[in-house]
Order: sequence, then structure tokens, then C-alpha cells
Amino acid sequence: MALKSKESFNTSFELKFKTRGSEDKKKIMIYGNDGTGKSTYAEKYCKEHDLHPIVIDVDDTNYTSLPIVELDMSNDRKAYQMVKKVVESIKDDERFDTIILDGVTSYLEMLVSKANGLKKYSDRAERFQDVLRCLQASGKHLIFIGQADMEVIYSDEYQSNKMVIKINSIVNEKYHCIKTPKGEYKVETVKFRSSGE
Repeated sequence: MALKSKESFNTSFELKFKTRGSEDKKKIMIYGNDGTGKSTYAEKYCKEHDLHPIVIDVDDTNYTSLPIVELDMSNDRKAYQMVKKVVESIKDDERFDTIILDGVTSYLEMLVSKANGLKKYSDRAERFQDVLRCLQASGKHLIFIGQADMEVIYSDEYQSNKMVIKINSIVNEKYHCIKTPKGEYKVETVKFRSSGE
């Protein structure tokens, strides 16, 4: 097949550019070990930024005062379909401007299907990609809460899996929750994409 010359293409196509600024939706990752205050920090963050969240609590470990959706995630198919349905329902609900997915690490494991061989992992990747698309299309602020393994790591011995890399690639800010040996709770902030504010 011969390629057309540059001149033969229609040059009347108009480029459209994204506007970035204060109207951008926040996409946050909060990660750390068990008991370091990740959910508590998410609640605090929402209060400080006047956000009105609803929580999808995968591990049933969120003990904040935030509204939590009741879900049936008894098998991989329900785990996939229920979260999608919740996101679709929340999309037009003006009471909530933020979705918190608490337990994203566990959620990834729940999406592994009962298929044979490696197909179960490709099912997980496709399902999670679909859920991510729904979350991004919701028009809500997004907060992902996960274990320490949600941090992207590259080393000679280890590299984070593609889904962890994918989540990290869409967030604007990361908050690492730490509990010091003295029992103090701290948060380290890593802002690695600017929204132009």
C-alpha cells in the first residue's frame, strides 16, 4: 500500500487542547503498611479540601465516619460487576464529588478469575482496566488507598506489576503513611504531576 504524500492529507483538522487548572479532578494515591492511618488520612484530606466522598471499602477495614457502600464481592465476577455498578450509580449523584477505593491491593487480587492458566491474570488486567476507565469517566475526584506494595518499585531484583504502574501513572499526588517506632503517625507527600494551579 503506497503512502500518501504530506500535501494530500486534509490540513483543516483543528487541534483541541486540554485546559488544566483549578477545575481538574484530583487523583490521589495513599499507601502504607497496615495500621498506619491511610483511611483516617483520606478522611482528613477530604475535610481539608472540602471534598464529599463515598467509600468503596474492599477490605472492610475503613472505620472512618465517611459513607461506605455495602458490596457483595463474594467471587471475582461480583467484585468486578459490583464496583462498576457503584461507580455508574455515583456518577450522577451530586451528594458525592469523590470516590475512595479503599483496599485497591486486595481488589486487584479479587479480580483474578477462575479461568485456567494465565488467562485468569489477563482477565484481572482487563477487568481492572475497565474499572479504571469507569472511575476516570465518572467525573469525580479519585482516591486510591492501598498497601505499601502500591508504590512503584524498579530494581534489579523486582519491578512492580503493570496494574500498580497503571494506577500510579494516573494519580497526581501520592501520600505515604508511616507509623514511627514511637507510635507517631506521619505522612510523606510526593507530588509528581502538576495541575497548573
